[in-house]
Amino acid sequence: MRIRLYGRLGDVIGREIELAAAEATVGDVRRSLAASHAAAAATLGRSRAIIAGCFVADDRTVGDAESIEFLPPVSGG
Repeated sequence: MRIRLYGRLGDVIGREIELAAAEATVGDVRRSLAASHAAAAATLGRSRAIIAGCFVADDRTVGDAESIEFLPPVSGG
């Protein structure tokens, strides 16, 4: 599956990565990335997951041919 990361997540992990998984939940992907990239773990925990342009919950299954995006929280003035 293809994973796209934005903001700080993209800076720490990379903007786009491939993850070899036949099937996983969004939560599984989130935990796998957090375990591999401790510096991004807190931001991953607060990020929204998007599949096919829709926000999804951590229990959503992601197929190998799908793309998932993680959008971290944004602040501004």
